[in-house]
Amino acid sequence: MEKIGIKAKDGATIPAIACNFNNISMKGVVIVCYGFGEHSGMYLELADILGNAGYACILYDQRGHGAPPDGHAKWFGIINSYRDFLDDVASVTYEAVRMAPNVPVALYGHSMGGNIVINALLRDASRYSCAILEAPWLGLHKSPGRMMIAMAGLLGRISPGITLVNKLVVSDLSSDPVRAERYTTDPLYHNIISFRMFTGISGGCRNALANAARLPVPAFLAYASGDRIVCNQSILHFAADAGDMADVREYESCHAIHNDVKREDYFRDMIAFLDAHCTV
Repeated sequence: MEKIGIKAKDGATIPAIACNFNNISMKGVVIVCYGFGEHSGMYLELADILGNAGYACILYDQRGHGAPPDGHAKWFGIINSYRDFLDDVASVTYEAVRMAPNVPVALYGHSMGGNIVINALLRDASRYSCAILEAPWLGLHKSPGRMMIAMAGLLGRISPGITLVNKLVVSDLSSDPVRAERYTTDPLYHNIISFRMFTGISGGCRNALANAARLPVPAFLAYASGDRIVCNQSILHFAADAGDMADVREYESCHAIHNDVKREDYFRDMIAFLDAHCTV
């Protein structure tokens, strides 16, 4: 495991953790895009599981997430543009290919990260063999309503720094009480979202659903039967339009399948999918 800095398109430094790159029989590299409010350090267990299965991975911190850079008094939940999310995926991918030039690359996206991964693939999928989409944010379980969405769009255009605190309940993330408690005690986990970020992600939802039939690489699409955060109906709509490109699996779980009581089943299926599709 090595902490690295990756240069972004706009000149910023993307903090990242490179894991398992010393494996001489590496099967592929998995780039992990986590969910809203999270940070790269929360996915070290996933990195270990991938490493044991023969995969290197890069865990990187997304805009408005992770440790605030020096000089940023307000950081959590704030972005300049949704495009920065997609540009950062491309920058991290460039670094992954530089570090391991002769192996397949897969994208992994959970929740908000799933939204970003789908839109990154629709933009340019030339370097990717497949994708893992875990409970992607393609709609919310409880819609905020048209008036709130319109207000978010207006306030987001006025300033990137106007934020609100969401009402997410950690027991909706995981039914494992020990793991659910970790969200509340992690100093870098947050529940702050700017209106600009929300509007950008909402636009990403619309684009993903409108273009699901164009999904360019095979995707392992996992959703949680007990999800009270994202909209499963939207996920299934996406899957139907994606057709054979989506390998759809349902798990008896809360939203964070990788962090819930059925996670071993999920990890087994995910690794099997990677093994089948990460080929040179």
